[in-house]
Amino acid sequence: MPFLTKLRVSKLRNLDSVSLTPSPGFNLIYGKNGSGKTSLLEAIYLLGRGKTFRSSSKAPVIQNNADESVVFCELDDGETLGFSKLRQGEQKTHINGEKTASRAELAQVLPLQILNADAFKILEGGPSVRRAYLDWGVFHVEQSFILHWRQAQRALQNRNSLLKNKIVNPAEVRPWTRELCQHAEKIDAFRNEHAIQLENCLAEILENLLILDNFSIHYFKGWDDEHKLEDILKSNIQRDVRNGFTSAGPHRADLRIQIGKNSAADVLSRGQQKLLVIAMKLAQALALKKVLGKGCLFLVDDLPAELDSANRAKVLAILAQIGEQVFVTGIEKEQLFEPLQKEKELKLFHVEHGKISTE
Repeated sequence: MPFLTKLRVSKLRNLDSVSLTPSPGFNLIYGKNGSGKTSLLEAIYLLGRGKTFRSSSKAPVIQNNADESVVFCELDDGETLGFSKLRQGEQKTHINGEKTASRAELAQVLPLQILNADAFKILEGGPSVRRAYLDWGVFHVEQSFILHWRQAQRALQNRNSLLKNKIVNPAEVRPWTRELCQHAEKIDAFRNEHAIQLENCLAEILENLLILDNFSIHYFKGWDDEHKLEDILKSNIQRDVRNGFTSAGPHRADLRIQIGKNSAADVLSRGQQKLLVIAMKLAQALALKKVLGKGCLFLVDDLPAELDSANRAKVLAILAQIGEQVFVTGIEKEQLFEPLQKEKELKLFHVEHGKISTE
Protein backbone atom coordinates (compact mmCIF):
# COMPACT_ATOMS: atom_id res chain seq x y z
CA MET A 1 0.00 0.00 0.00
CA PRO A 2 1.18 3.57 -0.57
CA PHE A 3 2.07 5.42 2.61
CA LEU A 4 2.42 9.08 3.49
CA THR A 5 5.96 10.40 3.19
CA LYS A 6 5.10 14.08 3.70
CA LEU A 7 2.10 15.83 5.20
CA ARG A 8 1.30 19.53 5.30
CA VAL A 9 -1.69 21.09 7.05
CA SER A 10 -2.66 24.76 7.07
CA LYS A 11 -5.43 26.57 8.97
CA LEU A 12 -7.39 23.42 9.86
CA ARG A 13 -9.25 23.82 13.15
CA ASN A 14 -6.55 24.57 15.78
CA LEU A 15 -3.65 23.50 13.52
CA ASP A 16 -2.11 26.68 12.13
CA SER A 17 0.80 25.45 9.98
CA VAL A 18 2.05 21.86 10.26
CA SER A 19 4.65 19.97 8.22
CA LEU A 20 5.49 16.34 9.00
CA THR A 21 7.61 13.53 7.60
CA PRO A 22 5.81 10.48 8.98
CA SER A 23 7.22 7.02 9.58
CA PRO A 24 6.00 4.31 7.18
CA GLY A 25 5.22 2.29 10.33
CA PHE A 26 3.96 3.75 13.59
CA ASN A 27 3.39 7.44 14.25
CA LEU A 28 2.60 8.12 17.90
CA ILE A 29 0.98 11.49 18.54
CA TYR A 30 0.60 12.61 22.15
CA GLY A 31 -0.53 15.76 23.93
CA LYS A 32 -3.22 17.20 26.15
CA ASN A 33 -6.89 17.17 25.23
CA GLY A 34 -7.70 19.96 22.80
CA SER A 35 -4.10 20.30 21.63
CA GLY A 36 -4.82 19.26 18.02
CA LYS A 37 -4.19 15.48 17.97
CA THR A 38 -7.58 14.58 16.54
CA SER A 39 -7.39 17.46 14.05
CA LEU A 40 -4.21 15.89 12.63
CA LEU A 41 -6.03 12.58 12.09
CA GLU A 42 -8.92 14.51 10.57
CA ALA A 43 -6.55 16.15 8.08
CA ILE A 44 -5.36 12.73 6.85
CA TYR A 45 -8.95 11.47 6.72
CA LEU A 46 -9.92 14.43 4.54
CA LEU A 47 -7.24 13.39 2.04
CA GLY A 48 -8.54 9.82 1.80
CA ARG A 49 -12.27 10.43 2.06
CA GLY A 50 -12.89 14.04 1.10
CA LYS A 51 -15.04 14.57 4.19
CA THR A 52 -14.63 14.84 7.95
CA PHE A 53 -15.25 12.00 10.42
CA ARG A 54 -16.52 14.45 13.05
CA SER A 55 -20.21 13.81 12.47
CA SER A 56 -21.20 15.46 15.76
CA SER A 57 -19.17 18.62 15.26
CA LYS A 58 -20.86 21.71 13.82
CA ALA A 59 -17.70 23.79 14.02
CA PRO A 60 -16.18 24.65 10.61
CA VAL A 61 -13.06 22.83 9.45
CA ILE A 62 -11.43 26.17 8.61
CA GLN A 63 -9.56 27.90 11.41
CA ASN A 64 -11.14 31.06 12.80
CA ASN A 65 -10.23 34.20 10.83
CA ALA A 66 -8.70 32.14 7.97
CA ASP A 67 -10.01 32.28 4.38
CA GLU A 68 -8.96 28.75 3.41
CA SER A 69 -7.92 25.45 4.95
CA VAL A 70 -5.47 23.25 3.00
CA VAL A 71 -4.15 19.71 3.46
CA PHE A 72 -1.54 18.16 1.16
CA CYS A 73 0.43 14.90 1.19
CA GLU A 74 2.99 13.03 -0.86
CA LEU A 75 2.91 9.25 -1.07
CA ASP A 76 5.84 6.88 -1.44
CA ASP A 77 4.72 5.91 -4.95
CA GLY A 78 5.07 9.54 -6.10
CA GLU A 79 1.38 10.43 -6.10
CA THR A 80 0.04 13.49 -4.31
CA LEU A 81 -3.32 14.22 -2.70
CA GLY A 82 -4.77 17.61 -1.82
CA PHE A 83 -7.81 18.95 -0.01
CA SER A 84 -8.91 22.57 0.33
CA LYS A 85 -11.96 24.33 1.68
CA LEU A 86 -12.79 28.02 1.36
CA ARG A 87 -14.57 30.09 3.98
CA GLN A 88 -17.41 30.61 1.47
CA GLY A 89 -17.94 26.84 1.42
CA GLU A 90 -16.29 25.67 -1.82
CA GLN A 91 -14.38 22.43 -1.36
CA LYS A 92 -11.85 20.82 -3.72
CA THR A 93 -9.93 17.55 -3.77
CA HIS A 94 -7.00 16.77 -6.07
CA ILE A 95 -4.95 13.77 -7.14
CA ASN A 96 -1.61 14.71 -8.69
CA GLY A 97 -2.90 18.25 -9.11
CA GLU A 98 -5.99 17.15 -11.06
CA LYS A 99 -9.44 17.80 -9.61
CA THR A 100 -11.26 14.61 -8.62
CA ALA A 101 -14.74 13.76 -9.85
CA SER A 102 -15.74 11.75 -6.79
CA ARG A 103 -14.61 10.70 -3.32
CA ALA A 104 -14.22 7.15 -4.61
CA GLU A 105 -11.12 8.25 -6.52
CA LEU A 106 -9.48 9.39 -3.27
CA ALA A 107 -10.39 6.15 -1.51
CA GLN A 108 -8.78 4.10 -4.26
CA VAL A 109 -5.49 5.98 -3.90
CA LEU A 110 -5.42 6.05 -0.08
CA PRO A 111 -7.40 3.25 1.60
CA LEU A 112 -7.79 4.12 5.26
CA GLN A 113 -9.60 2.92 8.35
CA ILE A 114 -10.41 4.91 11.46
CA LEU A 115 -10.78 3.64 15.01
CA ASN A 116 -12.51 6.15 17.26
CA ALA A 117 -15.57 6.36 19.49
CA ASP A 118 -17.89 6.36 16.45
CA ALA A 119 -16.53 2.98 15.34
CA PHE A 120 -18.73 1.28 17.96
CA LYS A 121 -21.77 2.15 15.87
CA ILE A 122 -20.91 -1.01 13.91
CA LEU A 123 -22.46 -2.93 16.81
CA GLU A 124 -24.89 -0.38 18.22
CA GLY A 125 -26.03 1.45 15.08
CA GLY A 126 -28.45 0.52 12.33
CA PRO A 127 -27.90 -1.67 9.25
CA SER A 128 -26.59 1.26 7.17
CA VAL A 129 -23.49 1.48 9.38
CA ARG A 130 -22.72 -2.21 8.90
CA ARG A 131 -23.41 -2.00 5.16
CA ALA A 132 -20.89 0.83 4.94
CA TYR A 133 -18.37 -1.29 6.85
CA LEU A 134 -18.91 -4.26 4.52
CA ASP A 135 -18.92 -2.15 1.36
CA TRP A 136 -15.60 -0.52 2.26
CA GLY A 137 -13.93 -3.88 1.72
CA VAL A 138 -16.00 -4.82 -1.34
CA PHE A 139 -15.16 -1.48 -2.95
CA HIS A 140 -11.43 -2.09 -2.56
CA VAL A 141 -11.35 -5.71 -3.77
CA GLU A 142 -13.94 -5.56 -6.59
CA GLN A 143 -13.33 -2.83 -9.17
CA SER A 144 -16.77 -3.08 -10.76
CA PHE A 145 -18.66 -2.94 -7.45
CA ILE A 146 -18.95 0.85 -7.40
CA LEU A 147 -20.50 0.88 -10.91
CA HIS A 148 -23.18 -1.66 -9.96
CA TRP A 149 -23.78 0.11 -6.63
CA ARG A 150 -24.31 3.48 -8.34
CA GLN A 151 -26.68 2.01 -10.94
CA ALA A 152 -28.65 0.22 -8.22
CA GLN A 153 -28.92 3.48 -6.25
CA ARG A 154 -30.16 5.27 -9.37
CA ALA A 155 -32.79 2.60 -10.05
CA LEU A 156 -33.86 2.59 -6.40
CA GLN A 157 -34.24 6.37 -6.26
CA ASN A 158 -36.33 6.42 -9.44
CA ARG A 159 -38.48 3.52 -8.27
CA ASN A 160 -39.09 5.16 -4.89
CA SER A 161 -39.92 8.46 -6.58
CA LEU A 162 -42.64 6.75 -8.63
CA LEU A 163 -43.97 4.88 -5.58
CA LYS A 164 -44.56 8.22 -3.83
CA ASN A 165 -46.93 9.46 -6.56
CA LYS A 166 -50.62 9.72 -5.71
CA ILE A 167 -51.41 7.50 -8.68
CA VAL A 168 -48.80 4.80 -9.39
CA ASN A 169 -48.54 3.29 -12.86
CA PRO A 170 -47.03 -0.23 -12.51
CA ALA A 171 -45.78 -0.07 -16.10
CA GLU A 172 -43.58 2.90 -15.18
CA VAL A 173 -42.24 1.15 -12.06
CA ARG A 174 -41.42 -2.12 -13.83
CA PRO A 175 -38.28 -1.01 -15.78
CA TRP A 176 -36.69 0.40 -12.61
CA THR A 177 -37.54 -2.80 -10.77
CA ARG A 178 -35.76 -4.85 -13.45
CA GLU A 179 -32.71 -2.58 -13.40
CA LEU A 180 -32.51 -2.63 -9.61
CA CYS A 181 -32.68 -6.44 -9.59
CA GLN A 182 -30.06 -6.77 -12.32
CA HIS A 183 -27.48 -4.83 -10.32
CA ALA A 184 -28.66 -6.25 -6.98
CA GLU A 185 -27.57 -9.75 -8.01
CA LYS A 186 -24.03 -8.53 -8.73
CA ILE A 187 -23.85 -6.50 -5.52
CA ASP A 188 -25.05 -9.48 -3.50
CA ALA A 189 -22.45 -11.80 -5.07
CA PHE A 190 -19.64 -9.34 -4.27
CA ARG A 191 -20.85 -8.75 -0.73
CA ASN A 192 -21.34 -12.42 0.00
CA GLU A 193 -17.83 -13.32 -1.16
CA HIS A 194 -16.29 -10.54 0.91
CA ALA A 195 -18.37 -11.48 3.96
CA ILE A 196 -16.84 -14.98 3.81
CA GLN A 197 -13.35 -13.48 3.56
CA LEU A 198 -14.12 -11.18 6.49
CA GLU A 199 -15.45 -14.02 8.62
CA ASN A 200 -12.24 -16.01 8.12
CA CYS A 201 -9.99 -13.03 8.82
CA LEU A 202 -12.03 -12.03 11.85
CA ALA A 203 -11.70 -15.53 13.32
CA GLU A 204 -7.92 -15.25 12.86
CA ILE A 205 -7.79 -11.84 14.58
CA LEU A 206 -10.09 -12.84 17.46
CA GLU A 207 -7.94 -15.88 18.18
CA ASN A 208 -5.18 -13.49 19.26
CA LEU A 209 -7.36 -10.77 20.75
CA LEU A 210 -10.65 -11.93 22.24
CA ILE A 211 -12.24 -15.34 22.85
CA LEU A 212 -16.01 -15.24 22.37
CA ASP A 213 -18.23 -18.29 22.88
CA ASN A 214 -21.01 -18.85 20.34
CA PHE A 215 -19.93 -15.82 18.30
CA SER A 216 -21.15 -15.60 14.71
CA ILE A 217 -21.40 -13.06 11.92
CA HIS A 218 -23.99 -13.57 9.18
CA TYR A 219 -24.54 -11.64 5.98
CA PHE A 220 -28.18 -10.88 5.13
CA LYS A 221 -28.52 -9.73 1.53
CA GLY A 222 -31.70 -7.68 1.98
CA TRP A 223 -34.30 -10.15 0.71
CA ASP A 224 -35.43 -13.74 1.24
CA ASP A 225 -32.92 -16.35 0.03
CA GLU A 226 -35.75 -18.62 -1.12
CA HIS A 227 -37.06 -16.23 -3.76
CA LYS A 228 -35.76 -14.00 -6.53
CA LEU A 229 -35.75 -10.30 -5.73
CA GLU A 230 -37.84 -9.45 -8.80
CA ASP A 231 -40.56 -11.89 -7.69
CA ILE A 232 -40.54 -10.41 -4.17
CA LEU A 233 -40.86 -6.86 -5.46
CA LYS A 234 -43.68 -7.85 -7.80
CA SER A 235 -45.64 -9.48 -4.96
CA ASN A 236 -44.90 -6.56 -2.61
CA ILE A 237 -45.88 -3.81 -5.06
CA GLN A 238 -49.08 -2.81 -3.23
CA ARG A 239 -47.27 -2.61 0.10
CA ASP A 240 -44.47 -0.59 -1.51
CA VAL A 241 -47.05 1.80 -2.97
CA ARG A 242 -48.67 2.26 0.46
CA ASN A 243 -45.31 2.84 2.15
CA GLY A 244 -43.82 4.91 -0.66
CA PHE A 245 -40.51 3.02 -0.72
CA THR A 246 -38.95 -0.26 -1.88
CA SER A 247 -39.23 -2.90 0.85
CA ALA A 248 -36.50 -5.32 -0.27
CA GLY A 249 -33.16 -5.12 -2.06
CA PRO A 250 -29.44 -4.53 -1.49
CA HIS A 251 -30.26 -1.27 0.35
CA ARG A 252 -31.72 -3.45 3.14
CA ALA A 253 -28.65 -5.66 3.57
CA ASP A 254 -27.06 -6.14 6.98
CA LEU A 255 -24.34 -7.95 8.88
CA ARG A 256 -25.86 -9.75 11.84
CA ILE A 257 -23.27 -9.92 14.61
CA GLN A 258 -24.42 -12.30 17.31
CA ILE A 259 -23.57 -14.21 20.46
CA GLY A 260 -25.78 -17.26 20.20
CA LYS A 261 -29.19 -15.97 19.12
CA ASN A 262 -28.71 -12.49 20.59
CA SER A 263 -27.17 -9.33 19.17
CA ALA A 264 -23.56 -9.00 20.31
CA ALA A 265 -24.28 -5.39 21.37
CA ASP A 266 -26.88 -6.68 23.88
CA VAL A 267 -24.67 -9.39 25.38
CA LEU A 268 -21.06 -8.17 25.44
CA SER A 269 -19.55 -5.87 28.04
CA ARG A 270 -18.34 -2.46 26.91
CA GLY A 271 -14.75 -3.70 27.02
CA GLN A 272 -15.59 -6.75 24.88
CA GLN A 273 -17.46 -4.55 22.40
CA LYS A 274 -14.40 -2.33 22.04
CA LEU A 275 -12.17 -5.30 21.27
CA LEU A 276 -14.67 -6.82 18.84
CA VAL A 277 -15.03 -3.58 16.86
CA ILE A 278 -11.24 -3.21 16.72
CA ALA A 279 -10.98 -6.83 15.57
CA MET A 280 -13.53 -6.17 12.81
CA LYS A 281 -11.54 -3.19 11.55
CA LEU A 282 -8.30 -5.17 11.66
CA ALA A 283 -10.03 -8.02 9.81
CA GLN A 284 -10.86 -5.61 6.96
CA ALA A 285 -7.19 -4.72 6.64
CA LEU A 286 -6.13 -8.36 6.78
CA ALA A 287 -8.69 -9.33 4.11
CA LEU A 288 -7.43 -6.56 1.84
CA LYS A 289 -3.86 -7.74 2.28
CA LYS A 290 -4.74 -11.39 1.59
CA VAL A 291 -6.83 -10.67 -1.51
CA LEU A 292 -4.83 -7.85 -3.11
CA GLY A 293 -1.52 -7.95 -1.27
CA LYS A 294 -1.95 -4.36 -0.10
CA GLY A 295 -2.90 -2.84 3.21
CA CYS A 296 -4.52 0.33 4.44
CA LEU A 297 -3.60 3.28 6.59
CA PHE A 298 -4.96 3.26 10.16
CA LEU A 299 -6.03 6.31 12.15
CA VAL A 300 -6.49 5.42 15.83
CA ASP A 301 -7.86 8.19 18.03
CA ASP A 302 -7.06 7.98 21.75
CA LEU A 303 -6.28 4.26 21.96
CA PRO A 304 -5.31 4.34 25.67
CA ALA A 305 -8.77 5.62 26.58
CA GLU A 306 -10.38 2.63 24.91
CA LEU A 307 -8.15 -0.22 26.15
CA ASP A 308 -6.11 -1.37 29.12
CA SER A 309 -2.35 -1.79 28.69
CA ALA A 310 -2.45 -5.55 27.93
CA ASN A 311 -5.07 -5.28 25.20
CA ARG A 312 -3.48 -2.11 23.86
CA ALA A 313 -0.25 -4.06 23.36
CA LYS A 314 -2.16 -6.86 21.57
CA VAL A 315 -3.82 -4.45 19.14
CA LEU A 316 -0.57 -2.68 18.32
CA ALA A 317 1.19 -6.03 17.84
CA ILE A 318 -1.45 -7.14 15.31
CA LEU A 319 -1.11 -3.84 13.45
CA ALA A 320 2.65 -4.37 13.34
CA GLN A 321 2.18 -7.89 11.92
CA ILE A 322 -0.22 -6.70 9.21
CA GLY A 323 2.35 -4.04 8.31
CA GLU A 324 0.21 -0.90 8.14
CA GLN A 325 1.11 2.76 8.42
CA VAL A 326 -0.50 3.81 11.68
CA PHE A 327 -1.23 7.19 13.26
CA VAL A 328 -2.30 6.71 16.88
CA THR A 329 -3.07 9.40 19.44
CA GLY A 330 -3.01 9.49 23.22
CA ILE A 331 -2.47 11.84 26.13
CA GLU A 332 0.52 10.12 27.76
CA LYS A 333 3.63 9.32 25.71
CA GLU A 334 4.54 6.26 27.79
CA GLN A 335 1.17 4.58 27.18
CA LEU A 336 1.79 4.67 23.44
CA PHE A 337 5.52 4.12 23.36
CA GLU A 338 5.96 1.26 25.83
CA PRO A 339 4.39 -1.55 23.70
CA LEU A 340 6.27 -0.39 20.58
CA GLN A 341 9.73 0.56 21.80
CA LYS A 342 11.28 -2.34 19.86
CA GLU A 343 9.71 -1.25 16.57
CA LYS A 344 12.31 0.14 14.16
CA GLU A 345 9.95 2.25 12.07
CA LEU A 346 8.44 4.49 14.71
CA LYS A 347 8.19 8.24 15.23
CA LEU A 348 6.97 10.29 18.17
CA PHE A 349 5.16 13.61 17.70
CA HIS A 350 4.22 15.99 20.50
CA VAL A 351 1.22 18.28 19.96
CA GLU A 352 0.83 21.44 22.01
CA HIS A 353 -1.44 24.43 21.24
CA GLY A 354 -1.82 23.35 17.60
CA LYS A 355 1.93 23.01 17.00
CA ILE A 356 3.60 19.64 16.37
CA SER A 357 7.21 18.76 17.13
CA THR A 358 9.11 15.56 16.31
CA GLU A 359 10.96 13.73 19.08
